[in-house]
Amino acid sequence: MATGSAPPKGRGRVLRVAALVLAVLVLLAWYGWRLYEQGAEAGRLFASGSIQATEVDVSPKVAGRIIRLTVDEGDRVKAGQVLAELEPAEADAQVAQASAAVVQAAAQVADAQQGVAAQQQVTAAQVNQAAGQVAAVGAGVPQSETALAIEERTSREAVTAAAAQVRVAQAQVGAARSALATARNNLARQRALYAQGAVSADQVDAVQAAYDAAVAQDRGAGDAVTQAEAALGSARASLMQVEIQRKAVEAARANLAQAQAGLRNAESGYTVIAQRQQELAAAQAALAQAKANLRYVQVIAGHNLVVAPLDGMVQTKNVEPGEVVPPGAALYTMLNARDLWVRVYVREDRIGRVKIGQPARITVDTLPGRTFAGRVVQINDQPEFTTVDVQTKEDRVKLVFGVKIRIDDRGGTLKPGMPASVEIFVDGTQPPADGTR
Repeated sequence: MATGSAPPKGRGRVLRVAALVLAVLVLLAWYGWRLYEQGAEAGRLFASGSIQATEVDVSPKVAGRIIRLTVDEGDRVKAGQVLAELEPAEADAQVAQASAAVVQAAAQVADAQQGVAAQQQVTAAQVNQAAGQVAAVGAGVPQSETALAIEERTSREAVTAAAAQVRVAQAQVGAARSALATARNNLARQRALYAQGAVSADQVDAVQAAYDAAVAQDRGAGDAVTQAEAALGSARASLMQVEIQRKAVEAARANLAQAQAGLRNAESGYTVIAQRQQELAAAQAALAQAKANLRYVQVIAGHNLVVAPLDGMVQTKNVEPGEVVPPGAALYTMLNARDLWVRVYVREDRIGRVKIGQPARITVDTLPGRTFAGRVVQINDQPEFTTVDVQTKEDRVKLVFGVKIRIDDRGGTLKPGMPASVEIFVDGTQPPADGTR
């Protein structure tokens, strides 16, 4: 009888067959899984990253001392919610100063307007008065010139006529004196003849009468010469009136020139009006500037309240009450909860398959079984090196490109900083229609 027992040969054959079948099944399962994975990966790229959100600094538009902060780090806020308040005293003082400047500028405009109106009134009165004087004086000049011409013509005609009368009278004197000499000679001869008894007394009386008539005619001719010479002297004296009238014309012309100079001087007031109008325009411009400055400081005064620019979460609080901050200082840093994204890195040999707008699916470890839709919104133009020195083709495939994927999280479930796994659907592949969110 044997000391040990051995399995029957049939049983060992069965075990070997079973092991072989199991090995074949495992091999087939592994091969099928590889085919599945290869088929699945053909339209997808896998990467990892962490959830991020766009950061927004909340800053005041003006400088001031912080008197109140209303939120802390980690608080969620709504757009328009007051986050901080600055001391308003300085802004109020600026508003008061700007208001006073507006009042002063308005007063200067009123003064300038009054100056323009007064200058216009004075200039109009002076111009009207000077123009009237020019018209009055100017009307007398032609009259004086006409009177001078008439006087000069009349006087000269009178002198000419008187001189001619003198000549006529003088000619008559010569004739009268010749006739008187003849009458005198006849009388002497008749008297001699009468003394000889050759003529009668009547004949002598007749010659005597003729002589007396010649004496009277000679005397009358002399008187006529005297009268004609007197008339000539009077006519010549009238020429002095012509000179007097000429002086009057010159005086009238001088008065007209003086009146015209006065009119020009009065019209120079229009230049003063233009200067006053320029001063008024400058004052009005200063008033407009003062009003604009007032509106500006009023707007600035309204900036003492710092509000949230969007819905989000306060990541950091950078200041404390009592601090004096300049314009643009970051009081808070907020995360835009509506702008979540994840940045992943894709190898250089695969980045050509990634396009802007391709869909993606994101999962996070803290929410197992849930997926979130995403979309490729940015692909970096420059690669990043995963090795210090790229020398070979094998090293080049270690180059990676950053890809930004925006996440659709309307419910506000995700938080910045959560690790995330990303599937990018490439080559026209679309996410499963039954994917959960």
